[in-house]
Amino acid sequence: MATYLSIDDGLMRALGYLDDADSATIARMTMVLAAAEHYVQGAIGESTTFYTSADVKELYTLACNSLAVTWFNAAGDTGDTSTAQQIIGQLRGSYSEVVANNDTTEDSQQA
Repeated sequence: MATYLSIDDGLMRALGYLDDADSATIARMTMVLAAAEHYVQGAIGESTTFYTSADVKELYTLACNSLAVTWFNAAGDTGDTSTAQQIIGQLRGSYSEVVANNDTTEDSQQA
């Protein structure tokens, strides 16, 4: 699965870091964000276009950042957040519509 976000897409700010994070903290942020992206994509479906589309990217970013903040702050807690789960539910519905409507040939072939 691909990753589309960087820690500059809201994660650093959500964690209270602006430009003062050390390299170990940045590496950890990058790791939890990538894990969150894989989790969200695994819960919804694989696509090379869905997560970057204009009407989905903000919700996708919010879900991923929500999970990443939780995992960053509570490294031993593998649970997810209710916010992320609600957003994933919305994105699943949107993804199903895209696939059903054959909005993108690539996505409909993957389903």
